[in-house]
This record gives sequence, C-alpha cells and structure tokens, in this order.
Amino acid sequence: MIRISKKIAVVTLSLGSLFACTDLDPKIKEFTTGEEYLQESAEALQEDFSLIDNFVEPIYSSLYQWNGERNIYALTEASSDEMVTPTRGTDWYDNGIWVAMHEHKWTPEISIIANGWNDISSGVARCYEVYINLTNMSAEDPNFRADLEPYLAEVRVMRAYYMWQYIDMFGVLPFLDDNLNPDVLNRQDGTAFIIEELEEAIPMMKKKSELPYGRACKQTAQALLAKVYLNRFIYEDRAATADDMDQVIAHCDAVINTGEYSLGSDYFSMFDSDNESSPETLLTLQNSGEVGRGFDSQAHTFMTLHYTQSVNNGQPWNGMCVPPTFFYKWDTDGNPNNGVQTTDSRFQDDRYFDETGLHLGFLFGQQVDRDGANLEDRVGNPLVFTPEIDAITAAGEAQGVRVVKWAPDETAAIPQWMNNDVALIRYADVILMKGEALWRKGDDAGAMTLINQVKTARGAANITSIAASGQEILDERGFEFYWEGHRRTDLIRFDVFTKGTWWAKEVSDEYRKIYPIPVTALSANENLVQNPGY
Repeated sequence: MIRISKKIAVVTLSLGSLFACTDLDPKIKEFTTGEEYLQESAEALQEDFSLIDNFVEPIYSSLYQWNGERNIYALTEASSDEMVTPTRGTDWYDNGIWVAMHEHKWTPEISIIANGWNDISSGVARCYEVYINLTNMSAEDPNFRADLEPYLAEVRVMRAYYMWQYIDMFGVLPFLDDNLNPDVLNRQDGTAFIIEELEEAIPMMKKKSELPYGRACKQTAQALLAKVYLNRFIYEDRAATADDMDQVIAHCDAVINTGEYSLGSDYFSMFDSDNESSPETLLTLQNSGEVGRGFDSQAHTFMTLHYTQSVNNGQPWNGMCVPPTFFYKWDTDGNPNNGVQTTDSRFQDDRYFDETGLHLGFLFGQQVDRDGANLEDRVGNPLVFTPEIDAITAAGEAQGVRVVKWAPDETAAIPQWMNNDVALIRYADVILMKGEALWRKGDDAGAMTLINQVKTARGAANITSIAASGQEILDERGFEFYWEGHRRTDLIRFDVFTKGTWWAKEVSDEYRKIYPIPVTALSANENLVQNPGY
C-alpha cells in the first residue's frame, strides 16, 4: 500500500535524496507548496472536476525520456542481440560507452546508466507528489476522496510501472517509509510491493472507454501485472512456478476477454504518425510534431539513418544498426546466398518509399533519396547498407542494416519531432505472455496456438514445435518487438542474456543481468549499496 503523509514541506527534499535525481523538473519542486495550495486546488477541483486530468498529467511526463537514444531506452536495447552501435572512424566512439554496452563491459560511471536511473527516478517522484497532493487535499472530505479513488489508483499503477523498471534493470527499489524517509527494498520485497500495489489498484481503475486517449486504464494494470508475474522467478532468483504462470494467464485473459483490444491487421500502421486508433495500445507515450517534450521524439529514426538520408529536411546521425546475427534470423529458406527470404510483414514495408526513399522495417542494400536517385556516403561511395560489419570498433560508414520502426513524420514542425505515439505495452505482448506462460506450464499446443495467432496476423509461417529452450518463443518476441525496448528483459528470462553469444558479444558474467547503481545515486542515498560485481 502506498504511504501517505501530511508532511508536505519535506516531500521534495525527500524525493531528491531517495532517488538521487539531481535535476528534478522545477515544476515538480513547485508542485507541492503547502496547505494554501491544497485548499485552493481542492476548491477548484470540486468546482470543476474535469480539471482532474491536469492534476494527473504529470505522472506521464517522464515517459518522454524513452524517446532519447542514450538513456532508459539504451538500457533496454543497447546490451541486446538486436542492436549495436559500432564505432565508425571517430563517429559514435563516445568514450567507448556503446561498445561497452554491447560487449557487456559497462561500469557504474557510464552516463547511460545514470541517465536511465534518473529517467525512472523522475517518474516515481512525480507519482509520489501527485498522489500525496490528491490524498491530502481530500483528507477531510470522504465524498471527495471517493471521487478521486479511480485517479489515485491510476497514479499507483503508473508508479508501479516506473518502480518495475527499477526492479527489472537495477534489482533494487528506492522507497519512502511512513515518515517520508528514504529506504531501499531488495528485489524480492520490491517485486512483492509492486504486485500488491497493482492488485489493490485494479478494482478501482477505470476502463479504457472511460478515460482520455493514452491514459493507463484497468487493462494497462492487468497487462503490467502479468508482466511482473512472468518475470517474478528472475527477480526472486528461483525457478518459474505454475502458480506464477497461472497469474500471468489470468491477467492476460482479463485483458483479452474485454474485447476492447485486438491484434493490428496492419503492423506498421501501429507506428505511423496517426496511430491513435491502434487496437493494440495499452500504455502510450503521446508524442507531438508541434510541441517539443524533452528528447527529440524522432530520435529513434535519426539515430540509425545515414547522414545523407534527410528526414523532414533534418540530418540523421548514422549510429545504431542491427547485428548480422539478428538480421539473418529472419531468413526462412536457410540459403545464405540469396539474402533474407521471408513473408513476414514485420520485416520490411514500402508504403512511404516513393515519397521518402525509405523502407519501414529493415533497410539494406543501395539507398536512394526521395526522387529515387542513388545516395552516396560522405566520400562519394555508393551508400549500400550491408549486413556484415568489419568490427565493432572499426565499422565502415555504411556497414550495418538500419531500422525505421516509426514512420518518418514529414509534417512535424521541426525535423526531430514526430506525431507518432509509442505503445509501451501492446496487445501482442499480452497474447505472447499468455503463450509463454502456457509453455512454461507444459502446454506446448496451447502456446503454439497463441504464437501462431500473432504470426498469422503478420503473414509469417506458423511454428509446429517449441524447443525445450523456448527458442521459438524468444525468436517470435524478437520479430514482433524489435527495437521497442523489450529485448534485454526477454533475453534474461530465457537465460541467454549473459550465457548467449551473438555478433561482437561473448559469454558475459552473470552479475551483468542487472545494471550497477550509478555512482551519483550511491552518493546521494546512503541506503543504497552497489550491486555485486561492480
């Protein structure tokens, strides 16, 4: 249960020391200003309850950090088998951080680690502030409190979402005790707390149809709870249990049985600039092509394309690409001499090729401009993206297959912005989580039915068996969610994150399954202790 306190004056100071986030938004620092603020806010809200949306909005603002390429998003993808950022001459060396991330040689001092920690911290802090303000302004009025209950539950669910990221990536949960003093829960206790929070909040949550677009609803919480239960055996360092998998199945069924969600019939439309009507979205990062919201929202396109591939008159950065081992996973005929052969609609799409010169999905071979003319690299060679990369520390300018998952937005006010919303939790994940839970319980047939439901929707060949390792399930999650921020967690759950090898990555130490606590966080919160191995 979330802790409530009347000690408003110390909230901001406590949050700063707890989460070691030294750059809390000034708006947060001003958000909680004492009894006068609470009284005025309560009066305004009781007079016009539609203002509640403004009170709740801050809990979503930290989601925009995901748009960046070197923060929490990098923690989810840069250490995985589906993304690599090789050094190209002097480009993208960045003091070796990208090579270290891919080779699993990161240290607590790497900026990406601190950035990711701060991204999570700001989200948790905002949720604490909003929850405490709403509870305190309604403390003396039971009817007013009853009106606020669904929104308090919404805040708790989003706080649980951010806290889950702490547990998943760093293995600890910074916490506030009943007196708003900083404390830390270990991974097992933190996981139990998150489960309790979600289970208490779900009965009070509103349905999708009762909330404005993009807000966390009851089904968001159920999908998140399924995800926590699916990974619980990792967080508690034990074998998966039938009880946990039954919980996964039950919470996935709760989403499925509403009938409010379905698999998208057009895969890449879910990543388009007008994707608000996607039937799959359960948690949304709402972007805007007209308003800047922190990181460049189109960074995930700019970070991968070559400098000469203009997007909305902006110049990309020629960075991230796909390791050849992941690229060739898509090949269905086993013939290395004829490229990748697949019917899978997720691999490549040409709907914007004539107007932009860019495919959606994987980009390889000769690249062209929007007029169809062949592009060249910076020294005049044909710009031909190749799956092969010479070395992670010495890659050619055009080496590495690129990915455009979110369609370039040519209508945005500035090149780096986009209207494309980002689905942080999708319905396909619910289907595949249930399938995996069935497989972990020994029901291969039931698992294959669900996996093939997704494959059929994407035009891919069905699977006919599942190996003891679950490789087909892990592969399908890679095909469905590549570059969407799921891969590290999936690789850990299938026990190949450290033990597995892929291009430019050898077997790594087991302690790499969680990231180190940033040195800045350790110095700011004396209750934090560095994770083993670091």
